[in-house]
Amino acid sequence: MTKSKLTEIRWHGRGGQGAVTSAELVAQAAIGEGKYAQAFPSFSPERRGAPVMAFNRINPDEPIRTRAEVDQPDVVLIMDPNLLSILDATSGLKEGGTVIINTKKSVEQVRKDFGISARLALVDANTIAQETLGVLIVNTTMIGAMIKATGVISSESIKEPFEKRFGRLAERNIKALERAVEETKIGEWLEMAKAKTKEKPGTKGELSWKEIEIGCFITKPGNSVEIKTGDWKSRRPEFDFDKCNKCTLCYFFCPEGCIAKTKDGYFEADLFYCKGCGICATECPKDAITMVEEAK
Repeated sequence: MTKSKLTEIRWHGRGGQGAVTSAELVAQAAIGEGKYAQAFPSFSPERRGAPVMAFNRINPDEPIRTRAEVDQPDVVLIMDPNLLSILDATSGLKEGGTVIINTKKSVEQVRKDFGISARLALVDANTIAQETLGVLIVNTTMIGAMIKATGVISSESIKEPFEKRFGRLAERNIKALERAVEETKIGEWLEMAKAKTKEKPGTKGELSWKEIEIGCFITKPGNSVEIKTGDWKSRRPEFDFDKCNKCTLCYFFCPEGCIAKTKDGYFEADLFYCKGCGICATECPKDAITMVEEAK
């Protein structure tokens, strides 16, 4: 395989944002252009809001034999900027690679906040999705940013996959994509350290069956309380005690059981576990709970 012609893409999002769908649509568009392409996801059994990855490989000339996850991507797309605070989303990025982020921030601010020296492409995908689609699902908008930043597929070739996937909603998604192409800001690549890939299980070369690690071993039973599921959320609840009538509905409707009573009889969420589902805000009869962006 001619490595220089192979483009490897890694998507980082949350369950429900459409990262997996994005990868599938990009692969379909590339195949429609006569290229070789693959798309596949990587996610755990957790529900909506949990971090999710998806991958693409695109080669214009040769079939793609590799089926492993993309550890050294040419392009990284980050659909929720809060993920940059909880995982190393740019890990393994190739020298000269591109990082595409859904954010309102400027190129300079992103470099300052996250120390990313790679070539940046930034788009306010949340605003575009909300204004064009009416929902905060940013997958098609991020595809538009990728087209602007990389040209790995064209805006025309993605239209047919959109029409097949979204039906009567395809036109809105195409508009969101086209707006993203226009509004994406590009910041050029700066000198950076060469990519380092973390060693993963199963990458130590050929081992005999006696040397292979046990596939599953629970070393610390009952450790689920230590898992910070609060990292899954993109929004968090804020409680207005002046409006609260202590009805307890938020407490009983919380599916995670992470709302507790304060010493004054009011309620608040434990943000270590809260996943930002918003059910408490929906059920509150006094509108005492407001969902705000986690990055606030």
